[in-house]
Amino acid sequence: MLTAYAVQFLTNASLMVVIVYIPLLARGYGASSQQIGLLVACYQAMTLISSIVFGRWGDYGDRKKFVVSGLVAATVALTLHAFARNLGGLFAARALAGACVGIFPAALMAYFYNRSPTGFGALGWGIGALTLGMLRPDWVFPAAAMLMGATVVLAWTGLKHEHVRLEQPFLDMRVLRRSWPIYLSFLLRHIGAFSIWSIFPVFLADLGASRLWVGIVFAINPFGQVLFMNLLERAGERMLIILGFVLSALVFFSFGLVTSFKQVVPIQVVLALSWSCLYLGSLRELMRVNPERSTAAGMFQSVLSLSAVGGALLLGLTGGFGYRTVMFVAAGLAGAGGILHVAVRPSRV
Repeated sequence: MLTAYAVQFLTNASLMVVIVYIPLLARGYGASSQQIGLLVACYQAMTLISSIVFGRWGDYGDRKKFVVSGLVAATVALTLHAFARNLGGLFAARALAGACVGIFPAALMAYFYNRSPTGFGALGWGIGALTLGMLRPDWVFPAAAMLMGATVVLAWTGLKHEHVRLEQPFLDMRVLRRSWPIYLSFLLRHIGAFSIWSIFPVFLADLGASRLWVGIVFAINPFGQVLFMNLLERAGERMLIILGFVLSALVFFSFGLVTSFKQVVPIQVVLALSWSCLYLGSLRELMRVNPERSTAAGMFQSVLSLSAVGGALLLGLTGGFGYRTVMFVAAGLAGAGGILHVAVRPSRV
């Protein structure tokens, strides 16, 4: 399973370099907050569609083929980012990348979530964020493509073939019927979260952060996840999920009160704890109540993508009222997600 973890680490590092850089680059092309939100939504909408299709398809074939082909496509898409010279080119590149990136995560997730989960993938996010701060702008996209290309070699040579054939129709709503409370509560929290993340690099820059500091602040969250996910491994699912919602609401509210980017640093540590609790608890519960693990994981990834689209649209509504409004509305949605999760429980198999 070391190969699966290594692939996850490198793909996360590659994608994080680009995710943090794109809003800053778009601002350099003259994009408004709303346009940056739409750019994020374009990428995530394509990822959403791709994740739904390939997440389910991964339960009807060889998972290795989905991982390798998705990684090849993502490498090509990241390479093409280097040829975008204006905002329109960025939109096209992000749409293509979203479609490619949605192919492999569900099948890859099924590899290691059949075993024990770790925070190894979060380490990739942190390394990617730090790497951005140390790269020259013209090396950002080539470096991301090279990291993604390395995963193709790893996956091709190291992953085992896993042939899956569920005795169910391809279009089957049983996973959704069992687990809709998990998905919906998570969606509410993450719509608010992504309204923040869509503009977060620019928010930090406006608070006085350099590109290096933007990378450092972003890296605190995933590095914290590496620690917390391993410390929380034995904790109960329900406690983890509830704590994740409560802490998320507090973190988002606190973002609205900061006046310097350095004040964000300790909040990022709490954010890492909140996400570790919520992600670990939710994914465990999904894997436990659904035998169709690739499908459940694909839907989970789709919820992340759908919430990013919703968050970008929410940013379009709240962004004109300033950063504080964006943060406070996000806190309210996290609280609503927590209330829903407490009120409605998922069905058992």
